[in-house]
Amino acid sequence: MAITLEQLKDELSVVATMTKSKTEFQTECLLEVVNNQWKAAATDTRNSTCNKLEYSVGKKYIKVNQFRVHADGSFSNNGVFMFIDKESGACYKPASFKAPAKGIRFWVEQLLNYPEMVDPYGSFLYVR
Repeated sequence: MAITLEQLKDELSVVATMTKSKTEFQTECLLEVVNNQWKAAATDTRNSTCNKLEYSVGKKYIKVNQFRVHADGSFSNNGVFMFIDKESGACYKPASFKAPAKGIRFWVEQLLNYPEMVDPYGSFLYVR
């Protein structure tokens, strides 16, 4: 049974009083929706590999890493996908493995409302 975006938002409001920050829960919800979309797209196209996002929490930023999952269960690290400010929810393109580039690209709440704009290439993070 698939979980809808609305159900994830409801869960977010109920659990937000626990130990995780609002931004961390929003990140978790976003990654779950995006990972499900990417997995479904890979299945539809009969692709044997798919991209997957995972996050880790640092002092100031939530670092979102991208992995390539292969059919045999193995995976390869594709590097940092984006950084999210823990306090404000601002999303940044990575400048390196350790630091974000300057300039806010999106807010995690915007991406949660429109998860279809998050593509496996990170092109939405580039300023046009």
